Amino acid sequence: MCTSFVWRMARKNVLVAMNFDYGNAFKLSTTQSEFIILAGGVPCFGVNNNGTFINHLMVDSNGKGDFRRGKNVVHTIQLIRNMLGKGRKVIHDIDKYLSEVEIVNVPNNSCHNMVTDKHGNVWIVEPGRGVIRSPVTDSPYYLMTNFSLCDLKENGKFESNSDDRYKIADKMLSKADNLDVDSAFEILNVVKQIGGEYPTVFSMVYSQEDKTVYYCKNGNFLDIEKHNFNS
Repeated sequence: MCTSFVWRMARKNVLVAMNFDYGNAFKLSTTQSEFIILAGGVPCFGVNNNGTFINHLMVDSNGKGDFRRGKNVVHTIQLIRNMLGKGRKVIHDIDKYLSEVEIVNVPNNSCHNMVTDKHGNVWIVEPGRGVIRSPVTDSPYYLMTNFSLCDLKENGKFESNSDDRYKIADKMLSKADNLDVDSAFEILNVVKQIGGEYPTVFSMVYSQEDKTVYYCKNGNFLDIEKHNFNS
């Protein structure tokens, strides 16, 4: 399963980090305007040259966010397309957009999205549960794995087997005075998944200051590649 976090203490250099834990084939698509991972031909997560990042992580369903069609109803994959500028509607005001639409899951799936802008503001979108908005001034970092953050906020307790990765990463982040690309990868390395149904197949750190995505495949943190939006 996946782990993602945003480090925003140093606001001029927001860092977004993610481990993609997945058991099937995926594809990396890069242009000068976007960096996207696709699975089954649809986008799972990515970042664009405006510094907007969004992902799509599995989460237990509460039975209220199932797919349906309707006016102002948007499913989570279309949300990814829209946020990255690939959809029919390009999002400029995230707060306004999320207040005007209802986000639902795609058929036979249950996921939640982490969205962050270039300033480090974060939105957690959970179909059937709601939206958490966390401004950059709220905290030095924001972290997500595969359990509902809306439920955690409401109940104040963990109710998932993915809380082990969350607790480990949270402890490391809470002790950090500052974070750079290398130390962000160190955290991803600690919480990577080896073997099993969902091994870590892709890891990335996006640096807003550098306008660069640093990434590696299959948990090989000694072989870091990069994609620069300015070059």
